[in-house]
Amino acid sequence: MLSQQIRNSGSLLDSIDAIRNWRALLVLLATLVASALIFAIGALLAGVSVVLAGLFSLLACVALFYGANATGMMLMDEAKGSESRSAMAAVTTSLATSHRLILVFLLVGVIYLAAFLMLALVLFICKIPFLGAVLYAVVFPVSVVAFGIAMFALPTVVFPLSAPSIWNGAGTMECVSQLLAIARKHLLMVLILMIAVAFIAGFVGFLIGAILFSGTAVTAMLSVPILGASSMGGFGGMLGMIVGAGMGIGVSGHVVSAMIGGGILFAIAGTLPGMVYLRGACAVYLRAIDGLDLAAEQAAIDARLAAAGASARNMQAKARATASQYTNRPAVGTPPTAAPLAGAYVAPVPAPGPSPDLDATDPQLRLTCPNCRAAVSATDLFCGECGHRLR
Repeated sequence: MLSQQIRNSGSLLDSIDAIRNWRALLVLLATLVASALIFAIGALLAGVSVVLAGLFSLLACVALFYGANATGMMLMDEAKGSESRSAMAAVTTSLATSHRLILVFLLVGVIYLAAFLMLALVLFICKIPFLGAVLYAVVFPVSVVAFGIAMFALPTVVFPLSAPSIWNGAGTMECVSQLLAIARKHLLMVLILMIAVAFIAGFVGFLIGAILFSGTAVTAMLSVPILGASSMGGFGGMLGMIVGAGMGIGVSGHVVSAMIGGGILFAIAGTLPGMVYLRGACAVYLRAIDGLDLAAEQAAIDARLAAAGASARNMQAKARATASQYTNRPAVGTPPTAAPLAGAYVAPVPAPGPSPDLDATDPQLRLTCPNCRAAVSATDLFCGECGHRLR
């Protein structure tokens, strides 16, 4: 079954075609250059203010984040067989939707934290004498396998496939539901395919690096005798040119030109493996969701969230009811209100008279003997006037 799924995934070598998408290449290159410049400005301002340096570093990360997502959206269009959107449209969409990826990572982090807490709770249960040791014999292998897969899935599944889901137009919860569905049904296939994508991107990077370094060596070797050692900084090679410029030793215009041109060349070369990897991640994502009922998965997630919300509301209502009961209970030490005596006559409360000494609300003034109508108190057993038994 797994081998059939991998064969149906198509050739991942098609990811190499991403290097021909020049619009996406320019967006990614501009992103890297802009991020590097912003970071360099922040480094220059570090001597003036650490806060400014931190702000510029954060701004560089923001530019890299949104620019890389814009490139991924263009490559996702290509992976789905349609024409890539324009660079401006990709940047605009990235600015409007890429923040969902941060929310997805936060939710995944919450899920992983809940799993860690659950494991800790089970381990505490395993401290029970005898029974805990028996339970640990089962908990240990299960947790090793489960958390091993979970930790390995972060760099190979969660991080690579979260972004393509957002690039495909999914919302935050929809992306999480898709990741859960992929983890349940196609986890092993995705692991294998993402390892293959990483290998292809690394191999492309190795080939490009070998080509450029070989060409650099030949060009530098011929430049020194033709242009002259003095023109090349007196170091006899490209490495010497770079070291000489970094040490502040006088360098010629040829050295500066070589550094500028070489920097641009190596920046372009560095983006190509990244393009291949992003394109491969898009292809793996599209294959992973093929055949999945995404609407049903989203409905299941919504139902679980609704059930969790209802349970939380019920617990909150019970907590409020319990708190209300404790609030309405009399304070400790407060004597209970005395009930009227059995057979005692309760006189009506007299209307307020002109005498200020009479308190009509005093309960003792309302209790009289049923035989002689003499005033009695709530604690009397017999009438003090006629001796009539009150209880």
